[in-house]
Amino acid sequence: MKKSLKGIILTFCALIVLMGLSYSTYAEETATKEQVNKKLYIAVIIDDFGNQMAGTDAIANLPIPLTGAVIPGMPYAKEDAEKLHTAGKEIILHVPLEPINGKPNWLGPKGITTGMGVDKVKTTLESAMEEIPYALGMNNHMGSRAMQNKTIVGALMNFAKEKGFYFVDSKTCKNDVALALANEKQITYLERDVFLDNTPTTEYVIGQLQEALKVAQKKGYAIVIGHVGPQKGPHTSAALKAMIPKLQAQNVEFVTVSTLINNLRAQ
Repeated sequence: MKKSLKGIILTFCALIVLMGLSYSTYAEETATKEQVNKKLYIAVIIDDFGNQMAGTDAIANLPIPLTGAVIPGMPYAKEDAEKLHTAGKEIILHVPLEPINGKPNWLGPKGITTGMGVDKVKTTLESAMEEIPYALGMNNHMGSRAMQNKTIVGALMNFAKEKGFYFVDSKTCKNDVALALANEKQITYLERDVFLDNTPTTEYVIGQLQEALKVAQKKGYAIVIGHVGPQKGPHTSAALKAMIPKLQAQNVEFVTVSTLINNLRAQ
């Protein structure tokens, strides 16, 4: 009787262990499936529109939503903005800001420098909107000096608040001035995760897009920045064209910055 009872207890314990293992395996499989099926977002921003440079048409015609950053004051700023708008792309102001190393004339006629007052910054940005009326946000063109200046960054954030803009920090310098002032003024603020084309080769850009995938797998999304222009434009457009279907096959959805913001808010 004792042996029989002992046998029943051992059998019962074995069943409990097996049930636990089965549930654990099921839970792991479910978690793995959810991870595999999770939608990943990549927001592509392409800088330096405004000069009809190499890659402009190829980027505008890519079969994905993306965000084009147009430099105000450039010879073809209005034309490039129209081209992007006609192609169904999102547009932002690529605000030319004073760098630490560089000449002020690199910024063009609508550049913003640290010697400006708040009113001058505002009128410069208003003038930018006249040629790029479709803009929904801003990011910085250069700006390693200006982005550390609270007066200049504060004026940018005031303008963003007035227009209902978001602000993407290209992170051309390591500081938290923009983040602090955006939070203070309740501006939607995002940061660039990956620069696509610091090295102007197609292979490098492909590698950076793969890096963006890794970022998105960790936090759900990645914001990447590439460029048009004679050195970078052809490689960036070619790499994107090659990688779009491959990334989509890995559950990536390409989105504009506005769509990304809406998706993050909905989570």
